[in-house]
Amino acid sequence: MGTTRKPETTKARSWQEIEAHYVNLNDHGWKHDRMLQLVRYIISKPIKDRLFAFTSLDRLVISIYDEIEWHKETLHIEFDRNSEKWNFKYFSRPNEKPEFERQYDADLGIEKFDKLTSMIKW
Repeated sequence: MGTTRKPETTKARSWQEIEAHYVNLNDHGWKHDRMLQLVRYIISKPIKDRLFAFTSLDRLVISIYDEIEWHKETLHIEFDRNSEKWNFKYFSRPNEKPEFERQYDADLGIEKFDKLTSMIKW
């Protein structure tokens, strides 16, 4: 008999909680201005009502589901402060490699977020 995969889920946090998280990290010297800028951009747009997210240290994990499964229809976004690069990974299915993985220059984060969310029809 096969084993049934039990999904690991996380409850989404409000966008205001996520914004406060990055403000707090910045207050402690983490220098997450780019992530905070992206979060504030999302908050300012209608898409905020269709997306759910949580943070894992300095990674932002976004989904279209309130109960977020780590690698199922999730966009993982990180900003590498050393290289000044965005890292975007989109996972469509659990237990598989990312369907989409790209790195972008610092000034392209919001533009690429918009393009990616449009491409995956979020």
